[in-house]
Amino acid sequence: MVFNLLLFWLVAITLVENVGAQAPSFKDKAVRIIVGFPPGGGSDAEGRVIARHLGKYIPGNPSLIVQNMPGAGGLIASNYFEDLAKPDGLTLYYCVGSTAITQQAFGVEGGKYDMRGWEVLGSVDRASAVVLVRPDKLDRLTSRDKQPLGIAARTGDDSWSTIFLWGAEYLNWNVRWILGYRGGGEMRVAFERGEADLYATANLLTLRELIGAGFRPLTQQGKLTAKGTFLRRPEFPDVQTFDELLGNRKPVGEAWTAYVTWAGSDAAGRPLFAPRRTPQATLQMLRTAFDKLESDKQFMSDLRNVGGEDAEMISAAKVQPLVKQLLVVAPGARDFIKKITTKHFQR
Repeated sequence: MVFNLLLFWLVAITLVENVGAQAPSFKDKAVRIIVGFPPGGGSDAEGRVIARHLGKYIPGNPSLIVQNMPGAGGLIASNYFEDLAKPDGLTLYYCVGSTAITQQAFGVEGGKYDMRGWEVLGSVDRASAVVLVRPDKLDRLTSRDKQPLGIAARTGDDSWSTIFLWGAEYLNWNVRWILGYRGGGEMRVAFERGEADLYATANLLTLRELIGAGFRPLTQQGKLTAKGTFLRRPEFPDVQTFDELLGNRKPVGEAWTAYVTWAGSDAAGRPLFAPRRTPQATLQMLRTAFDKLESDKQFMSDLRNVGGEDAEMISAAKVQPLVKQLLVVAPGARDFIKKITTKHFQR
């Protein structure tokens, strides 16, 4: 009798544990995808493509909506996600990884988040940035006696900012930063209107449109390799990478370590995060749904229409350790970043 009673309670406890481990039902629910930039830019467009397709692979087929939360180069969204997002699977964050990583790694003022605790569901990998210039103003780039070329930027934390910072420092580029734009869409408009003279983007569709309109490629960031060098994009084989442009003026030591760390931060792509402490069953369900997007021909077509033909998907297993690795920065490199940004951003 005692044995039967004990067996009954063991079975009951096991059933309760199994029920608790099951992923919650998403039927008739709405999932928010936070985007830290305003409508009209690349991250917003990609986030909306994900929102349009991801729900069909989540059990219960919830509706997904994008909530734009622009400000401070994504910092407002990152801080919000850290402090207020509940670990219930109903709030996700489509993050510009390079910006969020550099903001944390180099200690941007006002940063209150720690990406190491966020849970990666997967990432969208995009090619590296190409710098365009207004051709009628190219002669001013290295003429200190002329008006500096303007660079439209958010906060200066984008991975492509390294090109302009190191260009000013080691190639004597005559440039100035116009900070405060909310997103890529606004920066493109500023460039087309002549409010800015230099513009960088990884979006292949945007690059082709602007080059077709007469703007000229100046240099490209390139894809970071395991050897610490940068490879040219196949679509722009005749455009030098910035490290090639530096030639024998390329710095060594902490200055170059800082460049490689910052410029290489876009290797994490644009991850989709769930909050820390999200239950494992929920995470597994969401990761499985994200992984299925890669085999969805319509999704990939829609993604490449807004993100470029070279947009690819990266699994959570590859991105999660990469994010943590990129957040480890040598003190000397961090000090150099502080020095160079203080000098050129006056911050």
